[in-house]
Amino acid sequence: MGALDFAGQRLYHAQATTTVKRETFVDFMERLLPQIAKPVPTFIVLDNARIHHGLEDSLTLRWMTEFNVFLCYLPPYSPELNLIEIVWKQAKYHWREFATWSKDTFRTKVSELLDGFGTKFQIGFA
Repeated sequence: MGALDFAGQRLYHAQATTTVKRETFVDFMERLLPQIAKPVPTFIVLDNARIHHGLEDSLTLRWMTEFNVFLCYLPPYSPELNLIEIVWKQAKYHWREFATWSKDTFRTKVSELLDGFGTKFQIGFA
């Protein structure tokens, strides 16, 4: 899972070894928000994955007050508006080396690839 800081050309990412559920998303956000918190409001754009919905109001209110972030949802069926989808496509089809990764090296290789975003790998979103 990942979060793209469009202006800063930074990609925050995490891997899961189990099925990603709402709790996994909340844990990811709890680690992400202190890193990106700013005095000015930050808008976090989410797609319509189930894990992004049904969050407790008290949780989103705490995120708003503590980290000055606001959650905004893309319209349904609009992956073309989701910039991180472009990153995933680039990583999958253009940046990764076309070699078979063993189960043991898969996580390491994916982390190395995503850690290279903004330095080794870049996208012009123009």
